[in-house]
Amino acid sequence: MPVKVGRVEDCAGHVGPSVRNLTRATRATRATRAATGCGAKHFIDERVLLEAGRLLVHTDLATSAVGERLGFPGATVFTRFFRTRTGEIPAAFRARYRNARS
Repeated sequence: MPVKVGRVEDCAGHVGPSVRNLTRATRATRATRAATGCGAKHFIDERVLLEAGRLLVHTDLATSAVGERLGFPGATVFTRFFRTRTGEIPAAFRARYRNARS
């Protein structure tokens, strides 16, 4: 069952630790936190984005199916998430990387 995207609480419930411990784990050291500002939400978003890119490039799943597999409530929400973070829609990302591999 997919985890609701972007909710630290949902991810913590699936992996076991409390939200507080999950946040601490992603902020491993004070130096890392100061250098990157990477909290649990950012970590989760980056992991979801990495998996989205992998699915788009290496499978023939429809964009809506990729979003569904990653726990998004709809294709529009997935497309907005993806475009906000990459600057392009999932279909353009897929085409660009598939053409580069050809």
